[in-house]
Amino acid sequence: MPAPIPVEVRKRIVEAFDQGNTREEVADLFGVSPPTVTRFLARRRNRVDLAPTPHPGPVPVLDEKAERQMHGWIEEQSDLTLAELKTRLESIGCSVGITTIFDRLRRMGLRRKKNAARHRTRSARRADPKGNLAGGRKPDTCAKLGVFG
Repeated sequence: MPAPIPVEVRKRIVEAFDQGNTREEVADLFGVSPPTVTRFLARRRNRVDLAPTPHPGPVPVLDEKAERQMHGWIEEQSDLTLAELKTRLESIGCSVGITTIFDRLRRMGLRRKKNAARHRTRSARRADPKGNLAGGRKPDTCAKLGVFG
């Protein structure tokens, strides 16, 4: 979104119209669209300040109460999944997506920690420190069988 037109330029646009120029002429002169000139004139006519109105920004999806509650749940049980957090948040009336929860946890400085039961399994090729392949076969046995080679 482009930057708002400064107040001084808005005043000059209105003054140029008051001097007898048409909306289209004023728009061409200042490089704005005719509807923009019309909006500025309407603001003046309604005795509204010509300053641009501030944009409020997005409404926070997770309020501070929900964030504190989520932090408490994680302190009690550190291996909660994002889906479990989503279910708990919905139980207190806060409907958010998993991505929102993930982003908020990251902003809170909390990282996902895995417990022993949820670690990712190792590759079958690397599972044996002796270099054996899956099923306990040695690489030279596989070559003899014509599996590799």
